[in-house]
Amino acid sequence: MCQDCTKGTISRRGLFAGGLALTLAASSGSMAFAQSSEAPPATPDEALKRLIDGNARYVANSPINTDHSVGRSARSTGQQPFAAVVTCSDSRVVPELIFDQGPGDLFVVRVAGNFINEDGLASLEFGAAVLGIKTIVVLGHTSCGAVRATIESIQDKILPPRPSAEPCQCDPSRGL
Repeated sequence: MCQDCTKGTISRRGLFAGGLALTLAASSGSMAFAQSSEAPPATPDEALKRLIDGNARYVANSPINTDHSVGRSARSTGQQPFAAVVTCSDSRVVPELIFDQGPGDLFVVRVAGNFINEDGLASLEFGAAVLGIKTIVVLGHTSCGAVRATIESIQDKILPPRPSAEPCQCDPSRGL
């Protein structure tokens, strides 16, 4: 986007700060939060153990989190994830499944190649500061097209193709 397109918009960090203030104000009221069937881990080590145990169940093909309709209405009132997972946006990698966790247990940040930029960092800061996540896991996977394209680009010394090289089509006179 051109600079005219972004005039008067709020930054991701500004949005995070506003969300933090709103969440803190709301949490002082009588807001109910969804509860997992399992008690939330009290320490980062307990959170990591819960992820490792869940992955062992996944690998053994014996998951316990299979009925995701349970607690649906409670989840609509809030969230209390115990861990954040930074993962690739690849559709084959589903953290809730491979760690055998239910909806609302994980705060997932997805981006091709599972790297962190300011947007992802702001999401993780929100998760830690507001939602109380206990641990952050960076999850990679085999055959990642984003990683392969980056390696090839470096080896060939050629930038990967962009989806569109067309100039911005906005009309600054309309305030867009």
